[in-house]
Amino acid sequence: MTFLGLAFILICLVAGLSRSKNVCEKIEQWKNRTVSRLPHLPSDPVTSSSPAKETQEEEKHLQYALPTLQSKTSSRTSMGLKRLEKSNWLTIDTHYTSEHQVRNYLLRTSHPNVIQCLPGSEAACHEVLSIAVDFFITRFPNHFTMEGETITNHIANESFLVGPDCPNPLEIAARLAMEDFNVLMKNAETGKYHLQASATLFPAGWKLQERIGTTMANLHGPVPSWKEKMGGAVNRYFDHLSAKTAMERTNLFIQSNPDLFSDAPEIPAGHEKRTMPQELQVRRERQTFTRLEKTGAVLFTVRTYMQPLDDLEDEEAVALIHQVRGWEEEIKVYKGWDVWGQAFEKWCEKRFRR
Repeated sequence: MTFLGLAFILICLVAGLSRSKNVCEKIEQWKNRTVSRLPHLPSDPVTSSSPAKETQEEEKHLQYALPTLQSKTSSRTSMGLKRLEKSNWLTIDTHYTSEHQVRNYLLRTSHPNVIQCLPGSEAACHEVLSIAVDFFITRFPNHFTMEGETITNHIANESFLVGPDCPNPLEIAARLAMEDFNVLMKNAETGKYHLQASATLFPAGWKLQERIGTTMANLHGPVPSWKEKMGGAVNRYFDHLSAKTAMERTNLFIQSNPDLFSDAPEIPAGHEKRTMPQELQVRRERQTFTRLEKTGAVLFTVRTYMQPLDDLEDEEAVALIHQVRGWEEEIKVYKGWDVWGQAFEKWCEKRFRR
């Protein structure tokens, strides 16, 4: 997940495409191609392990499908939100096992870089785990079951204590889910929201240890027009958010590598990297926002999807070009155009040259 993503809840732009006519003409001449699965996220037997055809169909129905790319983003004055379908709050799909292995590895080898919980956030973290457990055992009863205060994840063959005696509730939530979890709490004195706890296993260009505990204003320091246009609006939005009005949105970035965990800029200061078109990935985020009923904290979740640009279907490839070429200059810079922009244009030309 990325707080670049949270930042972009405020500044998603109306997309345009100066060369849309040419692209659309070329796409009509472009031949269909077979789309392969993501090479770094292989298919795993979340559904195929079920022996009965009826069970397979039921499992397939339960899997969340990320909406297709659209040619326009939200406007500056819109957060691009829609009402969250509660049954799709947390997701399970065929990449669960492969991503679960990555998450376990990060928790084992880089724990301080992916989990941070400040004093005072304990009750909210326990509430996050509690609602996550209730969701999993209700929504995916074939994969998650409870016995006493222990939940068993039958996909990964793991069991965890999840009751009030659980010493690390946010970490357990992150081990069960495909989403990252972030707890925002309002300071009674300043009236501002702070990032008080976070399980961020898939950051994009930022370090959790540098962001934990900071205010929304500090989190969004690099974001164009944040202070002038959107800071107060987001604070008011969080003030009015409730558990009954949970919302979701999607966001995207272009990335020059397939890494889900990327806590540093793609190009270190003083170094240069030549990005090739075939290296480009579209990094998409599905973000949800809700109010925790018991503690009153704001819970922000992010599910990250990574896909090579070469694997996009025709319509989504065109939609992506519309979005990227519609970004204003300051947004292009903010989103890393200097790193991948030239390679992106080469990819566009290669993809639609016929």
